Amino acid sequence: MKMAICKSFLRSPSLLAIPCRTKFLIYQEVSEREGGGKGVYACQNIPKGAVVWAFDNVHCERINKQNIDLDDMEKLSNQLQSGFLNKTLDKFIVMDDGAQHINHANPANLRFGGDDETWVAATSIKEGEEITLDFRQFGITTNCEWLVPKPSKQIPRA
Repeated sequence: MKMAICKSFLRSPSLLAIPCRTKFLIYQEVSEREGGGKGVYACQNIPKGAVVWAFDNVHCERINKQNIDLDDMEKLSNQLQSGFLNKTLDKFIVMDDGAQHINHANPANLRFGGDDETWVAATSIKEGEEITLDFRQFGITTNCEWLVPKPSKQIPRA
């Protein structure tokens, strides 16, 4: 099995030896976007309704009111740049699997599945097409009382 050393902002050690995979359930790649930044691009045709991404405990982490103070502020700042607050404002999902490079679009080609820890194709996605989410599906950090006390420069805005 091919192994890689992956930098991680999760609570596990900062360098992990893990199999080269992500919790994307489709073939995809993170590439530079035209105009700057990174994006996630489909490396296969994806039918509407297919599950594209799902939370896992190896590459993702849940931050909530009970565990937010377990990390120092620098690490927390990095974590809050790599995830999203759910709509019910009770957890922040940190992604360290490439999904943190998903960009906003309206309309988007992904939507939440049956929960806020699964994404499915909202439309058919063609090979080479950028995979996007409508960030309005996320919670707004300024409405979350357990995130608001943190320094505002560390909290990404939805």
